[in-house]
Amino acid sequence: RVGLPDKANAYPAQLSGGQKQRIAIARALATNPKVLLCDEATSALDPNTTHSILTLIKDINQKLGITVVVITHQMSVIEEICTRVAILDGGEVAEEGRVEDIFAHPATDAARRLVYPGGVSAKQYPAGTRAVRVSFNGGTVYDPLIASLAIDCGVKVTILGADTRTIDGKAFGTMLLLLPDDPNEAAKALSYIRSQPNITAEEVEYHA
Repeated sequence: RVGLPDKANAYPAQLSGGQKQRIAIARALATNPKVLLCDEATSALDPNTTHSILTLIKDINQKLGITVVVITHQMSVIEEICTRVAILDGGEVAEEGRVEDIFAHPATDAARRLVYPGGVSAKQYPAGTRAVRVSFNGGTVYDPLIASLAIDCGVKVTILGADTRTIDGKAFGTMLLLLPDDPNEAAKALSYIRSQPNITAEEVEYHA
């Protein structure tokens, strides 16, 4: 089941980190569990091995019908294999729900720190900066929003910051766009952005 039929007689010292992790999963499966608890299962693995272990865990969930509870600080792990997520802050659940919902609209500071660790903020820009925070809520990943604004509306905007990701082939995340100084141009850009499917927009303005 875990892809190591040739390692049945091997000693632990003869196994790589990824193979040891697969053996640990096999030992857990041998008890015929209803729930598989994975506590930081990929934290010490290289990216390729991490992907293979996550693929195995997802396969176990889908083919054996075993619920998998993943404890991790790696948001990429959540994106790749989880369907629901709970954000813990100080030992308490700060937020929970479907992965796509939490990643599209993190409602608490704890969730925002994890989902967007770099932050998407206009605070480093001059007072009076007029911008729009665009949230991508699961549309096509490669929708050329910025190019479409320029081509369809003749409006050019500047990207102040962005933190987006792909989950199950769909786009989630936020982008902060600097609006034109001309009020009419800004209004045209806002109207166009808000007319797009799977996108929400919130205007933000910072004062001294």
